[in-house]
Amino acid sequence: MQPFDQGLQVIAGIMRDGVAKHPNNEWVRRSVEYHISRAEEHLHLLREGEQLEDHLAHAATRLLMALTLREIG
Repeated sequence: MQPFDQGLQVIAGIMRDGVAKHPNNEWVRRSVEYHISRAEEHLHLLREGEQLEDHLAHAATRLLMALTLREIG
Protein backbone atom coordinates (compact mmCIF):
# COMPACT_ATOMS: atom_id res chain seq x y z
CA MET A 1 0.00 0.00 0.00
CA GLN A 2 2.95 2.33 0.49
CA PRO A 3 2.97 3.81 -3.02
CA PHE A 4 -0.67 4.83 -2.48
CA ASP A 5 -0.34 6.27 1.03
CA GLN A 6 -0.19 9.92 0.00
CA GLY A 7 -3.03 9.63 -2.49
CA LEU A 8 -5.21 7.80 0.00
CA GLN A 9 -4.48 10.49 2.60
CA VAL A 10 -5.68 13.13 0.14
CA ILE A 11 -8.88 11.15 -0.44
CA ALA A 12 -9.33 10.73 3.33
CA GLY A 13 -9.03 14.50 3.73
CA ILE A 14 -11.73 15.08 1.13
CA MET A 15 -13.93 12.53 2.89
CA ARG A 16 -13.36 14.32 6.23
CA ASP A 17 -14.32 17.65 4.64
CA GLY A 18 -17.39 16.00 3.15
CA VAL A 19 -18.47 14.62 6.52
CA ALA A 20 -18.18 18.12 7.99
CA LYS A 21 -20.43 19.54 5.24
CA HIS A 22 -22.78 16.53 4.97
CA PRO A 23 -22.82 14.76 8.37
CA ASN A 24 -25.59 12.30 7.49
CA ASN A 25 -23.51 10.14 5.10
CA GLU A 26 -25.76 11.17 2.26
CA TRP A 27 -23.23 9.86 -0.29
CA VAL A 28 -24.37 6.34 0.62
CA ARG A 29 -27.90 7.14 -0.55
CA ARG A 30 -26.69 8.16 -4.02
CA SER A 31 -26.33 5.72 -6.88
CA VAL A 32 -23.10 4.37 -8.34
CA GLU A 33 -24.00 6.19 -11.55
CA TYR A 34 -24.37 9.49 -9.69
CA HIS A 35 -20.86 9.25 -8.27
CA ILE A 36 -19.41 8.27 -11.64
CA SER A 37 -21.12 11.27 -13.22
CA ARG A 38 -19.71 13.60 -10.55
CA ALA A 39 -16.23 12.08 -11.10
CA GLU A 40 -16.56 12.73 -14.84
CA GLU A 41 -17.55 16.33 -14.12
CA HIS A 42 -14.45 16.82 -11.97
CA LEU A 43 -12.25 15.30 -14.69
CA HIS A 44 -13.81 17.63 -17.26
CA LEU A 45 -13.10 20.64 -15.04
CA LEU A 46 -9.53 19.41 -14.51
CA ARG A 47 -8.99 19.16 -18.27
CA GLU A 48 -10.46 22.64 -18.71
CA GLY A 49 -7.90 24.01 -16.27
CA GLU A 50 -10.36 25.08 -13.55
CA GLN A 51 -8.43 25.33 -10.29
CA LEU A 52 -10.93 26.17 -7.56
CA GLU A 53 -10.75 22.59 -6.25
CA ASP A 54 -8.39 19.65 -6.50
CA HIS A 55 -10.50 18.03 -9.22
CA LEU A 56 -8.29 14.97 -9.62
CA ALA A 57 -8.63 14.20 -5.91
CA HIS A 58 -12.38 14.82 -5.96
CA ALA A 59 -12.78 12.55 -9.00
CA ALA A 60 -10.79 9.81 -7.28
CA THR A 61 -12.93 10.19 -4.16
CA ARG A 62 -16.15 9.91 -6.17
CA LEU A 63 -14.84 6.80 -7.92
CA LEU A 64 -13.97 5.26 -4.56
CA MET A 65 -17.50 6.03 -3.38
CA ALA A 66 -18.93 4.35 -6.49
CA LEU A 67 -16.69 1.31 -6.04
CA THR A 68 -17.63 1.04 -2.37
CA LEU A 69 -21.34 1.21 -3.14
CA ARG A 70 -20.96 -1.43 -5.84
CA GLU A 71 -19.12 -3.75 -3.47
CA ILE A 72 -21.55 -3.37 -0.56
CA GLY A 73 -24.35 -3.58 -3.08
